[in-house]
Amino acid sequence: MRRILISIVMIMVAVFFLPGCSSDNKSFKIEKPVTLKQVNSDGKYVARAFLESIFNDDREMFNKCYPDGFVDSLNNSSGSDLFSVYSQLTDINGSLSGTGYAGSKDYTIDNGFDESLMKSRICLTTGIEYSDVEKIQIQKITARFVNSVETVDSDFYFVVYKSGGNWYFLEFCKDDTGF
Repeated sequence: MRRILISIVMIMVAVFFLPGCSSDNKSFKIEKPVTLKQVNSDGKYVARAFLESIFNDDREMFNKCYPDGFVDSLNNSSGSDLFSVYSQLTDINGSLSGTGYAGSKDYTIDNGFDESLMKSRICLTTGIEYSDVEKIQIQKITARFVNSVETVDSDFYFVVYKSGGNWYFLEFCKDDTGF
């Protein structure tokens, strides 16, 4: 589990320091914040909820992005607090103004992805059975950040998966994966 936490942190560093930025994204529309009830109902909601939770310091929303007990198990085995690690990495000079869904792509062979390898990775990370992974997607979420000087829109890419009828966050993608 400690190795998983270290991997998550390393991916976070790469993703948060290299997101796609644009200050004049006219097509971006901020959506209403994700509610706890919505989080696991769709891949776009769990991805947006994850981003909103870490920038808005919402531990309850953050925990909901993962299967029940997963965050506690990871925290206990690693000796670290995953939410605090993410929160410290996302300390910015400004605030999150909002997020919006910008697209998704199914994680399938037809779209150029090794679905079976990603399913195996999900199973290794979360402990769920291979056959319980119903669907995998990459979600593109745009976030608007503001401070007293500027407004910046940034695109983030997340791998999410569906299991037991619920959607969960797995990890960040390092690039736009063909969007």
